[in-house]
Amino acid sequence: MKKLTTISDYALHTEKKREFLKRYGVAFVFLAPFLFFFLLFCVYPLFYGIVMSLFKFNIADYTQNEWRGLKNFITLLFSYSNTYYQNFWYSMKNTLWFVVILVPLAIVVPLVMAILVNAQPKGYKIFRAIIYLPSILPVSASGVIFVSLFGTNFGYLNQWMGTTIDWLGGVETAKLVIILLCMWGGWGGNFIILSAGLKNVNKSLYEAASVDGCVGFRRTLAVTLPAIKQQLVLCIFTTIIGYFGLYGQVYVLTNGGPNIDVNGQAYGATMTIMWYLQSCIQGGNFNVYGMVSAMGLLLGAFIGILTGIQLWLTRDKKSGTKISAQFSQYVAEKKLSTATQSATTVTVNTQDVTKEKDNE
Repeated sequence: MKKLTTISDYALHTEKKREFLKRYGVAFVFLAPFLFFFLLFCVYPLFYGIVMSLFKFNIADYTQNEWRGLKNFITLLFSYSNTYYQNFWYSMKNTLWFVVILVPLAIVVPLVMAILVNAQPKGYKIFRAIIYLPSILPVSASGVIFVSLFGTNFGYLNQWMGTTIDWLGGVETAKLVIILLCMWGGWGGNFIILSAGLKNVNKSLYEAASVDGCVGFRRTLAVTLPAIKQQLVLCIFTTIIGYFGLYGQVYVLTNGGPNIDVNGQAYGATMTIMWYLQSCIQGGNFNVYGMVSAMGLLLGAFIGILTGIQLWLTRDKKSGTKISAQFSQYVAEKKLSTATQSATTVTVNTQDVTKEKDNE
């Protein structure tokens, strides 16, 4: 049985559709490519990775896939004698070490440079371009530059100093070179974000601080940093996520080495979690994709928890109800005072009118 409708209802429905397309159609056209690639390269791999983590997954021969449920996760979390457990947590410890060192440096150094450039010294535009220039180079090109600088036999640094230091072969020196490469090639993005934030700081805040005698470093702490808090939070958030995915710099400079002995087992001193995941799936290891997927999901959960804590610590904190209660009481008292004064004025005016009538 067909559903009947009136002409007015049909016209109203058609007008609503036309209005919806007019309002959101253009936005959808521009968003459609992004949504397509986001679903294809982000959402689909995520769900496929969750499925793989529940199997002993052989990517070359699906007939050999074996259901494991949560055993991959249990192995990574509780099987202390398992090689995957040992390598996973060792590489996580290395990655966390790099994050702890690099994140503060990657925020403080660009912030100092942004503040200095924002003061607009002579030639500040040239300095701004030079600071951002390393960020446009790919990691592979930057790695070649640093290998040329820190090479043992033909490295420019050893030639200049007349030494033969094995920069990339020593544990501490290799980590130092990786940190320098990360800083040199990575501070440009945070520098741009923080510079944009400094441009939008209300200049009247600086003037008021100067009147109150707050100048120099005190003004930076009291005025500048609170004014660019949102930019700082964004930089911290993206920097933490970025350095948990540290891979290219390690691969180009040390390839996870140099090897060290820990309790009778050889580990790469600069082996990060992303480097380890990549090394697991190299060559003919086709049946490790389930375990590697579980590692990736655990890493994602760890990053999510850490960034959630960071966002909670940097949230806008309310001052409580004490000040608002005092303000409400003040407003109520002012209203009561105003009402009393108005009543008194009306009474006085009434008495004056009565006296005038009596005199007449």
